[in-house]
Amino acid sequence: MKPHAQEPSQEYDAQTRTAGFVEPSGSGRSRAASAPKIVVAAVIGNLLEFFDFTVYSYFALTIGKLFFPAQNAVTSTLLSFAVFAVGFLMRPLGGIVIGRYADRAGRRPALTLTIALMALGAAIIGCAPTYAQIGIAAPVLIVVARLTQGFAQGGEFGAATATLLETGDDRSRGFRASWQLASQGAAALLGSGTAALLSFLLDDAQLHSWGWRIPFLMGTLIAPVGIYLRRHIAEEPSSADAGVRHWRAVDVRNWFLVIFAIMGMSVASYLLMYYLPTYCIQYLKLPAKLSMLVGVGASLTSLVMCPLYGAWSDRLGRRKPLTVIGRIALLVLIYPAFWGMNHFTTLPAVLAMMFVLMLCYTMGSAPAYALMPESFPKAIRAGFMSSAYAISVSLFGGTSQLVAGWLIRVSGNVMAPAWYMMICVVISLIAVSLFEETGGKALKG
Repeated sequence: MKPHAQEPSQEYDAQTRTAGFVEPSGSGRSRAASAPKIVVAAVIGNLLEFFDFTVYSYFALTIGKLFFPAQNAVTSTLLSFAVFAVGFLMRPLGGIVIGRYADRAGRRPALTLTIALMALGAAIIGCAPTYAQIGIAAPVLIVVARLTQGFAQGGEFGAATATLLETGDDRSRGFRASWQLASQGAAALLGSGTAALLSFLLDDAQLHSWGWRIPFLMGTLIAPVGIYLRRHIAEEPSSADAGVRHWRAVDVRNWFLVIFAIMGMSVASYLLMYYLPTYCIQYLKLPAKLSMLVGVGASLTSLVMCPLYGAWSDRLGRRKPLTVIGRIALLVLIYPAFWGMNHFTTLPAVLAMMFVLMLCYTMGSAPAYALMPESFPKAIRAGFMSSAYAISVSLFGGTSQLVAGWLIRVSGNVMAPAWYMMICVVISLIAVSLFEETGGKALKG
């Protein structure tokens, strides 16, 4: 049997058993915390990130009118989505800087920094005066806020995922890592539920005037809780070569594979959970209040299914059968589902087709959230994952709504988003099939 496939050493077991939360006390003693507490601490930044993304997507039409006024409503919406995408320009830089910081200084300080910066960006958006009040300075504030959030979010993924993998029992890494993706569903559910509730409680004038600000200000309240929890994450003892980076050819190869493996799933995620409600309003002509329920359903499906698929990957393996089969199924069903939405434009029909797509998406994605970081040694895990994830999401995920809207506008074909998603999923399927199986093996490094 090859060395990397052997059972974890006694030293490794001792480290994983003691990793967890530091319980503050005068004696400085520590004990391992429960797995749920570890998971919450690691994913709470991801929760804040996608909560903000969700409410921004749901109120993109309102934000476009208030901060990017234009004679054409579609142009105003596209400008709003463009600023949404601007934040992704800073992600690669944040992934490199904060990811490297997490590998050198530790996961805990990096995670504390990212959540503080994300909360600052949310506060700026929630308090920013509109274009009618301060002119061009208004959209500038929104851009600054998105750039700040983008920088923080670039380093969030690698540090948080590394924490989930390295802290806890070796046999449940897939389950723990899947909560990174499940937290996106939880955040999207919370964000879409908040947006839907506000749309039912407030009239259009109230929602346009001040109601849309409430979710962003709510997001800032998550930050103090996250900072408190993350400050109590216990770091694993540093190994002798923790500060040395051995960039092997296989690590560089896997770094490129991560970029393309995330590509398809990122585009699918942003289009299904964040763009689809806008698509339902503009092209399927469903009422806005009903369209928001589509996002709620997609988010709920992600929240429930990701941990299940993650746990199954601990027993069945990461790459096969779940990750590969899930992506193949998604590829086959994308076009029929979008065709059905456009020919059966009722809420139950749209919900049913969305649900099928989300089942495939979560199957192909949740196990991969363990497969990809497990492919790197600890000394470079956070940095390599953060930078690769940030580049992929910046190029493909963050621009997906803008690209989808642009494709429909230039082609006049409402099926254009389906074709774009299919191309991206094909590329990601090829990439993920080239990873070595990591399930049931000790972590590298």
